[in-house]
Amino acid sequence: MSARDSPGLLFPALPLASSGLMLLLSSLWLVGAGPSLALAPELLPDPWQAHRLLTHALGHTALPGLLLSLLLLPALGWRQEHRLGTLRFLHASALLALATGLLAALLAGLRVLGTAGGCGYVPVHLAMLAGQSGRPPRAPGALPAWLRPWLLLALTPLLSSEPPFLQLLCGLLAGLAYAAGAFRWLELSEQRLQALQAGGLCRALAGCWPLRLLPAPSAVSELPVTHPVGARPPSPGPLLLPAPPSLWLHGKGSAPGPPGLGAVPSPPSREGSSEVGLPLWAALDEQILQEAIQASLLEESAQGPGSPLWLPKSSVSSLRLQQLERMGFPTEQAVVALAATGRVEGAVSLLVGGQVGTEALVADGRGSVHPNGPGPP
Repeated sequence: MSARDSPGLLFPALPLASSGLMLLLSSLWLVGAGPSLALAPELLPDPWQAHRLLTHALGHTALPGLLLSLLLLPALGWRQEHRLGTLRFLHASALLALATGLLAALLAGLRVLGTAGGCGYVPVHLAMLAGQSGRPPRAPGALPAWLRPWLLLALTPLLSSEPPFLQLLCGLLAGLAYAAGAFRWLELSEQRLQALQAGGLCRALAGCWPLRLLPAPSAVSELPVTHPVGARPPSPGPLLLPAPPSLWLHGKGSAPGPPGLGAVPSPPSREGSSEVGLPLWAALDEQILQEAIQASLLEESAQGPGSPLWLPKSSVSSLRLQQLERMGFPTEQAVVALAATGRVEGAVSLLVGGQVGTEALVADGRGSVHPNGPGPP
């Protein structure tokens, strides 16, 4: 079942990692596994107890600490997972949990009081917040990003005695080091991330409900855009041209498309797009390209249900097309989905949902077409 834009679902799919963490933390607390996961520096010399450096974040021994961790996962974790993607979110959370455990063990080795026997997920929340402390506030009047982890550090001891304050401070320090780039050599490379997301398991989880794997938006936004000849303006224009109402949004969320394509998603708003940071000329180019593609699709669909749809490969980004081909999607359907959405995420949603037919004929720009045909007139 498709997790996105499914009208029969009661609610949209939830982020896989942060929602799964909520279930895991609750289950471990119910079975009483907190003490066996807590950070105990005196047990760390035993190789069989080294897991506590990482699993201390999953254990809870006090109900207030568990409730606080569960409350912060929807409030912070869901938004962070949407921004990073599921795989990057899991990798960053595990890395910061391990860094927090190592710092706490180091302080315990230096005989610093208040660092033994700590557990709880709040230090990871602090580290993730501190890791994005350099981001500007999204709305006027919002708290600065650098102030949020310090505010959470001050409020947590008032709400729960678990974990200890020094362990919370270790989480904050680990997040600040992450923001400074100290762990950059341990981060997932773009090639490794793409290979993992193209795997069969990740592709299956990306279409599941009620929990869904979220792709990393950075992997899409960094791909260059292929512009048709003559589409780039000679100089950046100060005004973004709106799409004609006849081409977009005949209903809520979709517009009629040609045969075999299904509903064409409406263009995402610039505020929620992953390409907000593009230069003005790039945003204008992409908007002009999308309007031209939509006009071409609607013009072809007006010729009748029996006439094939011709699409040149040059109308879509070659890198994005290659990315979809590596995922196992047919070239013709991938070109149609990219032409309709302009982004890999939207194209994958159409292809996984079976909303792309096989009636389109794709030309490679040199007179040959796929499937076999005489070429577009």
